[in-house]
Amino acid sequence: MKTPGHSKPVPDDLLIVGAQQLGIRLSAEQIGAFRLYLAEVLRWSERMNITALTTPADIIREGFLDSLACLALIPSDARQILDVGSGAGFPALPLAIVRNDLDFTLVEASRKKVTFLKHIARSLGLRHVRIWFGRAEAATGGVLAAEAFDVALARAVAPLPDQAALVLSFLRPGGIFLAQVGPNGVPEGALDRLAAAGYQAAGERRVPPWKGEGLGHQVLAYRLRRRPDTEECFT
Repeated sequence: MKTPGHSKPVPDDLLIVGAQQLGIRLSAEQIGAFRLYLAEVLRWSERMNITALTTPADIIREGFLDSLACLALIPSDARQILDVGSGAGFPALPLAIVRNDLDFTLVEASRKKVTFLKHIARSLGLRHVRIWFGRAEAATGGVLAAEAFDVALARAVAPLPDQAALVLSFLRPGGIFLAQVGPNGVPEGALDRLAAAGYQAAGERRVPPWKGEGLGHQVLAYRLRRRPDTEECFT
């Protein structure tokens, strides 16, 4: 992983302390990678819409740390991770910085954002990251083969049940869909739709309120127990 030393200083303490709250101890190399990532998000945002997050503090809290909160819910035997609608790379790229033992496939429908994602992956030497241009719902074969992924992520690309439906065909039997939701959780109607699609709750994590007030958002894990068109259940 490349970590150029000429990046301008950023609030590293915010990242380090936040990661520690999540039970993650970042190495100097990883901190340098996040520093470069932050600088590039800010630089590219001056000329194109990369993310709604505009300040270094917001990018660290709501981009990097919120992404790292997913880490605890990734199963220990997972290897292939799918991120649909990657945008500025959240949550996949922060996870890739700290987990080089996992293979990440990012799917993004904006060509400009794909250019940005490839630039970041190349700049940080993330050889375990692949970036695919297009819409997941239109993908067939290749790197987006059916039932090829252990974990799927989709950050706010659609309402939660629609996100789950979008990634369903790409998850292997028993695979995990990780959802990032607000502090109030998931409406009952959405839970019913998730169950009807074959998902079962498999874990949750409350994220610290990074600004020190109110409740932080939640990361929820749903295991694919069956396909909606079959009665077969997976272990």
